[in-house]
Amino acid sequence: MEAVKHHDSARDRILDAAERAFGADGFTGVGMKAIARDAGVAQGLLHYHYDNKEGLYAAVIARRSGFINAERLEKLEQVDLTSPEALTHILRAFLEPPLGESGGGQAYARILAGLCAGDARDEDLVQRHYDETAKRFIDAMQQALPDASRIALSWGYNLAISTLVTGLSKSRRPERLADQDPHQSEEWDVLNTLVTYVEGGIRALIAQNPPG
Repeated sequence: MEAVKHHDSARDRILDAAERAFGADGFTGVGMKAIARDAGVAQGLLHYHYDNKEGLYAAVIARRSGFINAERLEKLEQVDLTSPEALTHILRAFLEPPLGESGGGQAYARILAGLCAGDARDEDLVQRHYDETAKRFIDAMQQALPDASRIALSWGYNLAISTLVTGLSKSRRPERLADQDPHQSEEWDVLNTLVTYVEGGIRALIAQNPPG
């Protein structure tokens, strides 16, 4: 997909380094000097492009969310909303991009986890960079399931994000809790597991909260 191709520019190196740093140490644990060193640029270039750490953090979110949202919407456009399996395909369109190349791997997974439970700054970033696409997906679910209440679908969408963050963590805790050797067990099908779990939850919410 064209959106996820990076060019070796100073700005891309800065954003790549910042994403790694924010993912590893969180917003408060990161210094501009260390990011500049990892990117191989002068620290002044960070301030030139992004003004301060808040601006750089926002740019990291804007870039990665752009990649994810573009792929999500491309996949959503391919879903037949009249199909009995429409909800399954909508959820695959939502969940698959962050698990792939668009998602930014472990670094952005940790940033995303912080955004989900963050402060007013993080909430504003989520609203600016994710809400429009979120509404498109909720609209699609409502078209596919016309008898569902929008609030049930909205709750389902938000809970799907928490489930996605767990899937992105690549934790082997489930194997450990099942008394299986994480290094010997087969790789679990994360995408299909998430889709199955989220779809079941959304359908239960719809049944529990009929429109009225």
